[in-house]
Amino acid sequence: MIRTFKYLIPILSVAVWSCSTPDTGGASMPEAGTVPISWKVESVDSPSSRSLVGPEFDDEGNPYTDRDWITLEQACTPTGNGGEGQAIGIWADYTYTDSQGNQKTNRNIFAGTRLIYAEKANGNPWSKWNYEGNDLYWFKGGQYKFRAYYPAQIGDNVISSATASTFVIEYPTHDMQEDLLLAYNHVNTTDPQVDLNQPVALRFSHGLAAVRFLVKATYSNTDYLTSCWLQNAASRDFATSGILAYGSETDAESISWINGYNPPVTERIYYWKNSGVEFSADPAAGTSTPAMAYTRTGTSEGELFAQNNGWVLILPQQSSGNLQFCFTTRSGEEAVYRVSIPKVTERIKASDGSVAESTEYLPGKRYTYTISITETNLILDLTVADWNERESSHSIVF
Repeated sequence: MIRTFKYLIPILSVAVWSCSTPDTGGASMPEAGTVPISWKVESVDSPSSRSLVGPEFDDEGNPYTDRDWITLEQACTPTGNGGEGQAIGIWADYTYTDSQGNQKTNRNIFAGTRLIYAEKANGNPWSKWNYEGNDLYWFKGGQYKFRAYYPAQIGDNVISSATASTFVIEYPTHDMQEDLLLAYNHVNTTDPQVDLNQPVALRFSHGLAAVRFLVKATYSNTDYLTSCWLQNAASRDFATSGILAYGSETDAESISWINGYNPPVTERIYYWKNSGVEFSADPAAGTSTPAMAYTRTGTSEGELFAQNNGWVLILPQQSSGNLQFCFTTRSGEEAVYRVSIPKVTERIKASDGSVAESTEYLPGKRYTYTISITETNLILDLTVADWNERESSHSIVF
């Protein structure tokens, strides 16, 4: 269930931002031409094709436990062709001058458009990115602004005041755990240097951040992680849902979030329960095997938060220092371990030796928290990486 009652003030604010863009509804437009609009979907954030958090499934619909990345192509391939059956949605605004000399803007002229990755007779000559339905053709004589988004079903959460200048989406991570990808482009069909036979490039960026939690022992011990959750400790600081404003009048590709629902201190955020994920240590042998929270195998509650093989997708937001990671173990029975998550989310050393600290969870970043249980206390370590990097590039020991 989407808690829309929490968004009254943010939605009004977004509506004010959008007032400068005309909404002309059904204003007549130039007739469509004969040149189809084709697309070039570029790799997400880097040349690597590994772009999405999300498991790949076998032929029986079960996720591979050792694979936590799938490509956008794999995600948008129809299930009948061995893919996940997802799609890319396209929002397009079209601005032109009518016969009276008035500028008109028609919003969302491609409503319901879905791009999939599949061969199509007489389809896209540049790649396998094709329309699921009928092809679309250029209207000549005006300018397009495109917003592309993945997954296509997030289109149901687009705020009514959205335009292609400021694209506004509500995203509840407590109800949805799909990697959110965003892309922008614009085409002026009156520009003689523009070749409409060329594909429109869509270079996607991640709209969310991702966190993961590992629990391990530092002394000779074998135990099992049985449940975990996040909890606002002192105030309602950490938000699980909010509104994304993608683009502005001054920066077409800016990403900003307005927090929506902030759970009270009594609420268990992203609660997950499992039959037991083993973690063990043998100092004499020099071995230590951590347990990863939010794994799918053995999960009895919180399946939504376990669908990404340990990664939980969160809203980009300020870190307050008041958030706790709480967990239980088999040996501890009902005892709850509580670990305060520090305010600092990243430390980056500059070439001059200075160190800059960030206190934000940023879109396109992965954060791995490792909790080490000693015989007397807990030690927290954070590693940070860009989403497309397999290994973390920055490490912080608190």
